[in-house]
Amino acid sequence: TPAGDGGEKKKPYLSKEWSEAQREKLLAILNKSVVDIEALQQVSWAGIPNDLRPICWQLMLGYLPRQASGWQDVITCKRKAYRDLLARHYDVSNSRRSEEELAILRQIAIDAPRTEPTVKLFGKSALQRSLIRILYIRACTHPSSGYVQGLNDVLTPFLHVFLSRVFPGEMGTWDVDSIHDDKLIDIEGDCYWCFCKLMDRVEDMYTRGQPGIRHCVETMEHLLKRVDQELSLHMEREGLELLHFTVRWFNCLLMRELPFHLVCRLWDTYIAEGENFKPFVVFVALALLVTFSEKLQAMDFQEMILHLQKLPTQEWTPKELEMVLSEAFLWHTVFKDTKVVNKST
Repeated sequence: TPAGDGGEKKKPYLSKEWSEAQREKLLAILNKSVVDIEALQQVSWAGIPNDLRPICWQLMLGYLPRQASGWQDVITCKRKAYRDLLARHYDVSNSRRSEEELAILRQIAIDAPRTEPTVKLFGKSALQRSLIRILYIRACTHPSSGYVQGLNDVLTPFLHVFLSRVFPGEMGTWDVDSIHDDKLIDIEGDCYWCFCKLMDRVEDMYTRGQPGIRHCVETMEHLLKRVDQELSLHMEREGLELLHFTVRWFNCLLMRELPFHLVCRLWDTYIAEGENFKPFVVFVALALLVTFSEKLQAMDFQEMILHLQKLPTQEWTPKELEMVLSEAFLWHTVFKDTKVVNKST
């Protein structure tokens, strides 16, 4: 696969037979006049076919109501509300912005071109503008977390998934610069509200001092001692702390540790976890680390750091990701009610 195409030419993540069976289960839920969100989460956890992903994500995140009859009104209302936010916060002269707002806008403008460099799509000028607008509006409307580097990457799955409704075929063929501004702003609106809904579940990971991330790292330290004592002891002997590499992992919700063609599959599970999303991310990180346990135990400090800062996952297929998610699910089931996981931040 050419690196610039973000891996979208790889085979579909699971078999055609699985995909069809999964589609049938999801359509049976989606075609009801009132959608059973719990049932939708249970089925979606195992992955969502590409064409159903936008509607499933919007429902599970609470962007759309359970009553199908209300969907269009909500979409119209939310898209208008996003345009109002743009008019109030973005489409104004710099002289009307505070020093803090100017600093945020400058930082976002610096980070936007660095977003998911393996995927050419996000480097296109139309999407650069979309990234900047959405991230800036969210920073203005959520001052406690504002903007933190890494959120530009966290936004990309939403842009990819909601653009897929407009562009058929492989991501590498999408001519997003040709899309009409009005249509792009509508897609942005959907992305913005869903991004906000997801961020509400992990807000303290991005507030000052990032206490949520600190708690994730502490939890992971305790869990690693329980599930892989040998690796934990080896890291201790070599002087390697989880803080050396997991802050980056959690900052981007593990996105940068996987090839982009697997990220949306990962997010199917994240979003299906609902309110358990944040604790579940810790178990995914733990399962990802332990996947490389044998190799890591043969390495010294420097070798481990290099390995963990650039995990060899670029050739991964969905099979490897499914194994990580299965392990994470198992450990989450075992430990979710323990003090280690439920300790307050």
